[in-house]
Amino acid sequence: MRKIPLFIVVILTLTACSHKTDKAGVQTDSQVVDTSAGTGIDKHSEAYIRQRIDSIYNSLVSWTTDENGYDDFVLLPNPDSLYCSSRYNALLAQALEVSEQTGDILFDADYWVCGQDISRDFSHKVEKVRDITDSTAVVELKVYNFSNEHDVELTLLFERGDWYIDDFNGDNQPYFRETIKEGLMVREKARSLVGSWGWVGENCPELLLDLEMTDKGLKATQCDVYRMYGFDHTQVTFNGDLLYVAESDGDELSPENQIYLHLQLDERGDLVGSCTLSHRLASKGYEGPIRLRKDYFMYRDGAQKTLSDYAE
Repeated sequence: MRKIPLFIVVILTLTACSHKTDKAGVQTDSQVVDTSAGTGIDKHSEAYIRQRIDSIYNSLVSWTTDENGYDDFVLLPNPDSLYCSSRYNALLAQALEVSEQTGDILFDADYWVCGQDISRDFSHKVEKVRDITDSTAVVELKVYNFSNEHDVELTLLFERGDWYIDDFNGDNQPYFRETIKEGLMVREKARSLVGSWGWVGENCPELLLDLEMTDKGLKATQCDVYRMYGFDHTQVTFNGDLLYVAESDGDELSPENQIYLHLQLDERGDLVGSCTLSHRLASKGYEGPIRLRKDYFMYRDGAQKTLSDYAE
């Protein structure tokens, strides 16, 4: 029977340990047992660190062939949760939560594979292991994807009985902290938008928009066209400059109910921008400019029951 090298047994044991999921969907190890205790394995040796990184990167992708004979692949889900440090995952979770509130995308490429996609020739090579201390080490790595060569410097942290990646090229943790800092400033700006906003003007729908602050950011508690109809699945994002309001595409009961507001505060403190809406109870939709003013609403006499007065 073929014997499995001891370092692989250790790694398989570590990655099989239990995990917990935080609010942002990022998993972190809850407990890892150091199975190398008393076995004579030196986890602070260059050889072991090389094996550890090889094992991590070899597990990132597995290739298969689909029913039509084409190459297909499966990426390891949540490699950060398995192979990154606790503080890295904590910062990542915060940054993801902030990005969800502001409607931003945290990463537009995968830093594990150095690209937005992965090729059949994806591979890696550990070039150098250096600066090993009791708690830290640095690995110089080359990643090959679509025949392109990428230099990656991994900062490692020794915790929970093994080495975990603490940063990629020294970039991600500072980026997470800056994202969190900016997100907190955006959240403070968002607080100024809490309240009731009503339409201003003669040539647009009598829209009422009520906003409140939750732990997930701004939420629309009311989005109605006065005395006509309402939108019940409205989603709100605010990036510190632009406020976006839209009816969820997942409204299975009334998929034709749609509203899109792209608004920005002007010098008067009004929300101004564009409005596009349609509703199953409206004979016609509306598309055009709109102005909303906080704590203000001018009720128009003889409000109609359709949108035909407001369009074209």
